[in-house]
Amino acid sequence: MRTVFIAGRWLATVLAVLVLTIYFGRAFDARTMPQLGPEHRIEFVEEFDASMESDTDWATYLAIEDNLAAELEEKIPSHSRPDSPADRYFANSLVHPDKFDGNWNHSYELRVPSPRGVAVLLHGLTDSPYSMLATAQTLAGAGYNVVAMRMPGHGFAVSGLLQVRWEDWTAAVRIAIRRAMQVPGADESLLLVGYSNGGLLAVDYALHCASTDELACPNGLVLMSPGIAITSAAVVMNWHAALSWVPYFEQFKWLQVLPEVDPFKFTSFPKRAAWEVHKLSSRVYDAFADPDKAANMPPVLTFQSIVDNTVGATAIVSTVYDRLPPNGSELVLYDVNRNSTMLQLMQEVPDAPIDFFTARVPLDFGVTILKNRDPSNNAIAVQTLAAGETEALVEETKLRWPTEIYSLSHIAIPFRPDDVLYGNGSVTNESTVVLGALAPRGEREVLLLDPDFFLRIRHNPFYAFQSQRLTEWLDEL
Repeated sequence: MRTVFIAGRWLATVLAVLVLTIYFGRAFDARTMPQLGPEHRIEFVEEFDASMESDTDWATYLAIEDNLAAELEEKIPSHSRPDSPADRYFANSLVHPDKFDGNWNHSYELRVPSPRGVAVLLHGLTDSPYSMLATAQTLAGAGYNVVAMRMPGHGFAVSGLLQVRWEDWTAAVRIAIRRAMQVPGADESLLLVGYSNGGLLAVDYALHCASTDELACPNGLVLMSPGIAITSAAVVMNWHAALSWVPYFEQFKWLQVLPEVDPFKFTSFPKRAAWEVHKLSSRVYDAFADPDKAANMPPVLTFQSIVDNTVGATAIVSTVYDRLPPNGSELVLYDVNRNSTMLQLMQEVPDAPIDFFTARVPLDFGVTILKNRDPSNNAIAVQTLAAGETEALVEETKLRWPTEIYSLSHIAIPFRPDDVLYGNGSVTNESTVVLGALAPRGEREVLLLDPDFFLRIRHNPFYAFQSQRLTEWLDEL
């Protein structure tokens, strides 16, 4: 017995030493990242947090954003920045937010005459309300008044993501809902639309809204690349806190430190933000374990690429759709371009998505898949498996895969090809830059930004189809 005890203690000691070695190794590795700038360090005094919810209405929230803009200019003045065309904080750069048609780092509204409803739009992690602009315009065209909310910690400096907690995001969602309930059309229909982490927030609100008497529950949810999945890596994302408070190891707080070259999205990423998403995801998973909460979910429409490096593409099925009642929900998937020569270079070619669903028929929800008409060309067909049916139907379209594109991506779903910032370059502004069309060539390991930053597709070549399908679904809602 004593021998077993000694062996167990020895093994525990070895494991502890191994864990500490890896931990400190990662901490020292973090010091090789670029040095932090003021955008990574400043603490905002004016930012909203959940404790302020009872005293904050829409007008107050907008005033908070104005104060944040002033605080940002005070703490990161433009004249203190290097003369760089690729620095969002330098006033004369090509990526300064004011160079665009509106500073979309702020919350905004769109109004229409004789509205048929109100839509509340929630952007993703590290993003801004700009990522919801095309969808907001689609919804306005469909007759909805729009409330697009900036989530706390976003829009101004990436250091804000070190301060924010998931409770601040959910409180901001409730403020946006209260605003929507005051807007014409609210008595007709309330739609909640979320992209990435905004999709997770939308689902969270729909699961919990019945417990708050003063707030309306949505009549429908629209999700784009929803951040539903919990990754195993997220569980350890906050372990840095034991050491990163030491100035020598402050870079250990960050998963990546990159130049802030995007006017409406942070490029650096703090680990704390992933930890907050993990906690919010756990809350959603726990809520779905309650059959009553799941049964009260409204119809859900989701747009998702089957290859998604940010969230698991199948998690939306097992976590959400499999638990929905038969209420008219639909899942729209973008397959990979199976005619692309890049298909042979993929680490793993995904199976045809329809096979996953036909093995589970009949379904309580509909599935629509954009796919190659056949693997020998770029022509697109729409494959539809209706709720309750066992056979999928295929309809030809006039759509085609652009030759150079082999798949969509997590970040591409909500953006039009003609987006002035993330599009294909067909629309340009001489005083700005089209990040989606940049394809620099040169020697490797020279740029501060990884080549993936430029090669990852940032727009959805099928956005017109997506817009039309969204409008048709709203007519069926």
